[in-house]
Amino acid sequence: MNCNSKPETDAFVSNFGYSILLPENWPEYEDEDNTNAFFDTKEWTGNLRITPVKIDPNKNSELLKSEMESFNGKAEPFKTKEGFKGLKYSEKNGQDFMYYWYIIAKNKMFICSFTIDLDKKDTPKNLKELEKVAETLNSIELKNTSP
Repeated sequence: MNCNSKPETDAFVSNFGYSILLPENWPEYEDEDNTNAFFDTKEWTGNLRITPVKIDPNKNSELLKSEMESFNGKAEPFKTKEGFKGLKYSEKNGQDFMYYWYIIAKNKMFICSFTIDLDKKDTPKNLKELEKVAETLNSIELKNTSP
């Protein structure tokens, strides 16, 4: 009997210089250029997209402050387990509900989104999926990549 209540995870190493721990059954699928996208293949609960963008590491604080201000008080600050600072917010977008996280890690900003059907926004299943997504994003680690 397995008493471990933590869900199974799979390590994912991106070609864009980072790694994350994904929930079991969340493979990558083809999406936009420079974006890694994932979803649960057993039961669709939403799409997670992570887009890393190169930034000037000397302007991280300014960039985060500017992003926070651009959301007119609708964003909340947070930190990942690696100590990377970020912000999160959510909004309705047509028939979808979008959750966003911006994570600043040295010379990269990760723009992350999780899209669900609007009518599933406040369901217990959605709240559980949001926990999985938060754990995944909390696991972001930068990897050394050679040019």
